[in-house]
Amino acid sequence: MKKLIFSILPAFLFAFISCMNMSSGSGENGSVRVALPGSARATYTYSKNNAGKFIVRLYNDDFDQTEEGAVGGVIEFGDLEPGKYTATAEAWNAGENILEGSGSIEITVRAGETTDCNITMILEGETAYYSKYMILTNDPNVKKLYNYTTMQEISIEDFTLGGASYNPVEDREGKIYYITDVTLHRNGELLSQIDTSNLIKNPLYYDSKTDSLWLASFESNFAVKFLVFKNPSAATSNTNPSTILYDDSYYLNNSFSCQAFAVKEDNIYIAYNNSNILLTKKNNSSNTEATITLSDITPALSGEVTDMAVLEDGTVAVLVRSIGVTSETKVFDYTVLNDKDTVYSRGALVLLSSDLSKVEKVLGWTDSARTISATGEDTENTVKKWTSITAYIPEYEERNSHFYGPMRIVAIRPKELVIADCGANFVLPDYSEKKNGSMFAHNRLMTVDLRNFAISCKKEFSESELKFRNLTISGGIEATSSSPYYGNYVDEK
Repeated sequence: MKKLIFSILPAFLFAFISCMNMSSGSGENGSVRVALPGSARATYTYSKNNAGKFIVRLYNDDFDQTEEGAVGGVIEFGDLEPGKYTATAEAWNAGENILEGSGSIEITVRAGETTDCNITMILEGETAYYSKYMILTNDPNVKKLYNYTTMQEISIEDFTLGGASYNPVEDREGKIYYITDVTLHRNGELLSQIDTSNLIKNPLYYDSKTDSLWLASFESNFAVKFLVFKNPSAATSNTNPSTILYDDSYYLNNSFSCQAFAVKEDNIYIAYNNSNILLTKKNNSSNTEATITLSDITPALSGEVTDMAVLEDGTVAVLVRSIGVTSETKVFDYTVLNDKDTVYSRGALVLLSSDLSKVEKVLGWTDSARTISATGEDTENTVKKWTSITAYIPEYEERNSHFYGPMRIVAIRPKELVIADCGANFVLPDYSEKKNGSMFAHNRLMTVDLRNFAISCKKEFSESELKFRNLTISGGIEATSSSPYYGNYVDEK
């Protein structure tokens, strides 16, 4: 997994014609026009001749459209509802399939107007790692592979098989590695026979810096063993990996378990989950260790570590997921709510320095709870009112700037992470209108811009389309006249 921060010089600018107004037919909606380099509308000299294909995406909470164009062209998005939008652009060397540059900008669409868009694109290094695909897991554990740009599903032999939920990974050549039964596969091809009896929960990791595939398992003495496949995209089947063995000094009385790990050259980062999740850094050359616990982070975090990645600048990206009823790690599958229960549905992306000494950012976390009243039926089938259920979830207006329950980093792009997020939101009731509330499960892809650290929703799947986890809670939600949410009904999920 690779670099998210690149040199900003030289840069080529999409310096388009200044914003102008023009009629849009009905006068109610607006449009956006993007002039590509080389077009008559561009006001600068195009100096980067390797990029021949441009991909422009325009989106907000209610709209998401991607268009492709060539040098000298113009891309237009029409019939847009007035409001704020994000425009992103990527410049590609189509012949060699190399990303040459990317950028984004926030724009406002006004009724009856066409907005001409100016996007500054920063050149990327030719060897920069970027995910070509997004690897998503449908409940129960059926793997699906999507093209990042087109969102089209791609088929790989045996890849969609259910069973153990081992995490697949992608290398810098765009090849996918996954475990089926007792074999490690690469794009449908057998790479190696492996022992799956003691694999950790997320056993695979690809280090793009050294072009190596890592497989982690427990030894009988609970040491962590890593098998390392060098240059795996060119390896022949049944290749012999090298082995690295570490004493698991944090395994004590079954209270610690290696949940996830990440690698960058000589540094190995391991997450141990217990009541106070511990992240440790092990160094191949010096055997020194650095550690940090989630409770030491500000704001203090809790839950479980679900995924990790080391970015090319050395930043350690960690996903923390806190979701369940009464317990932050017990997912509420078919759970019945009880009086005074606590429902957790939150999470965070944590960015740490390479030596784990500094917390760079904590993104998407909520530590404020909403207390709601709920209804259920007792054994005599009469409705009882539960006094309170405390829900740690984002408020409705924060739904696209916070996480409900981040599960995996599914793509790394220049200056962007894509995260599979799964949890629930509670619609609050309105007593005066006699409207009960409800729970809505969310299965969505969230993007995190690593330049301005903005969080946005790339796509939300319906449960019939793709469901990361099956989330169900029995019991309705009802307001009483004493409810703090009296009159504050939210009529959307």
